[in-house]
Amino acid sequence: MVGLRSSSSRAFTGSLVLLGFLGMAQAQEEAMIKRATQLRAAPGDTSSALADLAASAKVTRTAQRQGAWVQVRAESGATGWIHMFDIGTPARDNAAASALRAVGNPLGGVGSTAVSTSTVGIRGLGEGNVSQSVGASGRGVTQSQGMGQADRLRVTANEARAFAAAAALQPRRVDALPVTHFAAAAAAEASSVASAAAPAASDAHSAMNALLQAADSVTEAQEIELGRQMAVLLLQGKPLDPAPEMQRYVNLLGRWVSLQSSRPQLPWTFVVVDESDFNAYSTPGGYVFLTRGLVDRCADEAELAGVLAHEIAHVTSRHHLRAMHSAARSGKVSPSLTALARHTHTLGLGAEAEHAADREAVVLAARAGLDSFGLVSALVQLNALGDSDLQFADAHPQSRLRLDHLERAMAQPIHPAAGAAAPVTIDERLASHAVK
Repeated sequence: MVGLRSSSSRAFTGSLVLLGFLGMAQAQEEAMIKRATQLRAAPGDTSSALADLAASAKVTRTAQRQGAWVQVRAESGATGWIHMFDIGTPARDNAAASALRAVGNPLGGVGSTAVSTSTVGIRGLGEGNVSQSVGASGRGVTQSQGMGQADRLRVTANEARAFAAAAALQPRRVDALPVTHFAAAAAAEASSVASAAAPAASDAHSAMNALLQAADSVTEAQEIELGRQMAVLLLQGKPLDPAPEMQRYVNLLGRWVSLQSSRPQLPWTFVVVDESDFNAYSTPGGYVFLTRGLVDRCADEAELAGVLAHEIAHVTSRHHLRAMHSAARSGKVSPSLTALARHTHTLGLGAEAEHAADREAVVLAARAGLDSFGLVSALVQLNALGDSDLQFADAHPQSRLRLDHLERAMAQPIHPAAGAAAPVTIDERLASHAVK
């Protein structure tokens, strides 16, 4: 089945039934054309047109993606390629975006790659997730066990660089995408925090006091301590995925992407949680969590890197701290770490923060030598399913709005080589010497 990896050491009867159902649908998925476009013989706007596709026309997406282009079959039976920004729900407010899809085809004659077409969640946890003490599988772990296991997964910057070299991932010079006033202020704050001399240690009490005063008064050491305490709350009782090669791979890939960010010095830690739903979330200071269900639905490395980059961007811009400070100042949330963590991960970080993280994520992926359209592909899949995941919809702006925002921001090619090579599948990378 496309995009699904075996996991013999785990036995989730219910999730296996779900995965089997999704697997049958992954090779072919019905999608809708967002605006009038043309079916192309090959990826790229300069390729010959096979047919005209009207807005709201239905197509069937195949399991092939090449950079920003996906292969579809029209109702007439013709098979060809369309730009992924042309897939989605037609909207009256999308006229501006329709004039901006000039990304072009930086791919040349590249091979295609299979891509999962099931939903991918990039959202926070709900109240039940924060408070539960035993994982869905019944294999609960203690607080010290869970965090101890998570901390042992951390890899060094040099290990990440060695992984990138073995994987032929070359860093690129890529300019940031246009930003809003909010994103610019967050970036300036993150830069000042990164360069400021922080105390060697902190404690949760002083960190909370600083957070309640102002988000920008939290030192980096305090931020790391707050993030660790939040990670304890989020991870409590949740079993980690038992596959060591998967945990190491996600840490190597995530750490490599984090090295392209404005805050590479954070103690970045990436954890795959042994759960079958689609989820990714993070805490201040550099803890990033993915569910195994999400990883299993990322058909290639670029999609996985895009999701990781999105969470990395939230951390580097201190979006969690800003959201928690605002919630505490509102008077509607108890000024305790547990209450603020629950509130933030239930309601999300705000539309502007999500858009800023999306913009930064595609740049980080490109800087890491990966296909910048990996995150876009994940959002396209969500949009095709109509944002049916209600938890996701509660915590994030609709994927269609996020795609429209990214389309405007990515109106010009990010880098000539971005997306110029077929992404490596996760199975291929796991089998390579780069992860050993």
